[in-house]
Amino acid sequence: MDKPEDKSEQFVLRRPTYPPEFPKSVEISKQKWVKFKKNKSKKKAKSKQSFRKRVSRIKPGDRIEYRNLSLISRFISDEGKILSRRVNRVTLKEQRLITLAVKQARFLSLLPFLHPKKKDPKKKDPERTQ
Repeated sequence: MDKPEDKSEQFVLRRPTYPPEFPKSVEISKQKWVKFKKNKSKKKAKSKQSFRKRVSRIKPGDRIEYRNLSLISRFISDEGKILSRRVNRVTLKEQRLITLAVKQARFLSLLPFLHPKKKDPKKKDPERTQ
């Protein structure tokens, strides 16, 4: 078993360095790398500035209950599905209460499980043959 004499022949694990050491075949100057880094940091700064806190659709006095159908119906889609928390713009606790209230209202038949599909006037009902 021969040992390689040159260290260049041995495989050495190294952590990546920043800015990366590019091979000689790739010609990227240090100035281009610096420009790239500056542009990247500007994009991050812009995105942080545009953030604003959204106002909740539920007022502090509103009670989330299965009986409060006017409130619950705001958080249900046209198809009868419960909308996600991101779409509703509510907190996690409020979303859990909404989900529970909707399920209770459905069980007590205050809300339908599925909303009836709207009939298209252009489509004709298929005729049945006997």
